[in-house]
Amino acid sequence: NTLASSVYTKGWCAVCWSGNEGRDYVLRRVLRRAVRYGREVLGGQEGFFAQLVGVVVRTFGEAYPELAKHQSKIHAVISEEEASFSRTLGKGIERFKKLAAAAQGGVISGPEAFQLWDSFGFPVDLTQLMAEEHGLRVDAAGFEQAMQEAREKSRAAGKKSGVSNWIFSTAMH
Repeated sequence: NTLASSVYTKGWCAVCWSGNEGRDYVLRRVLRRAVRYGREVLGGQEGFFAQLVGVVVRTFGEAYPELAKHQSKIHAVISEEEASFSRTLGKGIERFKKLAAAAQGGVISGPEAFQLWDSFGFPVDLTQLMAEEHGLRVDAAGFEQAMQEAREKSRAAGKKSGVSNWIFSTAMH
């Protein structure tokens, strides 16, 4: 169900998706959570998620003809996002495991959660889910503070160089 819902959601919106803001980023978060679950819990290999597109189209295509009409684009968008996240997923999981083992008072610190987002592409809700699976929690306020500090640092660097920094202005968490 988790994977089918994610493919369905992603497929439904992939026709006009590929951004880093608002609902586009929500979709990216949904996909990344599903990819991580499929890999870690179900033992799927890279590309497994994109292979589910055909199943979803066969299941929902009659009710939602847009899925069938845009199946190749949906497959391409999901394949690219899955491949992109896969490049950092394994290293991010290993880093998370180290953080979880060293967590003080059952908490992953905000700066550590931010590092998972910044370095490995782990949305904070994914880190929170993984923490819950390990009986831990994430310092959400500390994450927000680390995010804000990074934004301010980025803006200051952009002003010094005269170049607008778009990374933090478009990132959603």
